Amino acid sequence: MDRRTIGRACVGCGILVLAWAALSFTSASIGGRPEVVTFANRRPYNQVKRAAHAAFLPLVLRVALGMGLLVGGARLAGSANADDEPKA
Repeated sequence: MDRRTIGRACVGCGILVLAWAALSFTSASIGGRPEVVTFANRRPYNQVKRAAHAAFLPLVLRVALGMGLLVGGARLAGSANADDEPKA
């Protein structure tokens, strides 16, 4: 495989990791799928706050990994384009 293909694959994986980070943090904050949404079975603010604080470090690590893949893949694909240009 050439550098451009590997770079594009890294960019795609980076986007997927960023989506995974956002969805997992949202899921942790919400607390999963509610069966019946009524006022009586809602989660209290403190419980949501604790769940969000517990999920913050994994969010930061996943975002860092996703951004690293995204930027690294973009640089790799971009450097493949620079190699294709003729030198004068």
